[in-house]
Amino acid sequence: MLDVIVVLAVALVVVAAAARYVRTLRRGGCGCGCSGAAESHVSRPRVADTNEGHYPYVMDLTVEGMHCEHCLAAVETELDAIGGVWARASLPDRVRVLSKGPVDPAALAAAVEAAGYRVVG
Repeated sequence: MLDVIVVLAVALVVVAAAARYVRTLRRGGCGCGCSGAAESHVSRPRVADTNEGHYPYVMDLTVEGMHCEHCLAAVETELDAIGGVWARASLPDRVRVLSKGPVDPAALAAAVEAAGYRVVG
């Protein structure tokens, strides 16, 4: 009997979480924790050196799963944490990475994954 109660409780939690996720998607959110289309300003990371001439290396990434300003800010923040890198993300799935020196593509992919997304190209 106790097993049945535990299974029902777990099923109830799963159904409630799925219903909340679907409501977020219907409101225009992407499931990343944002509240949807009614979102106001999102603070994107600021890089001290924004002179593109100081970044001779450029790499374009295709990142799967970015749907809102929160997603873009999360990816930019992780990439900007790499020394000498300035990232600019745009919807739906583009990230331009400028760097002052050569950067290992695996390090960029790891940073994107740390933000919760995946590099697909």
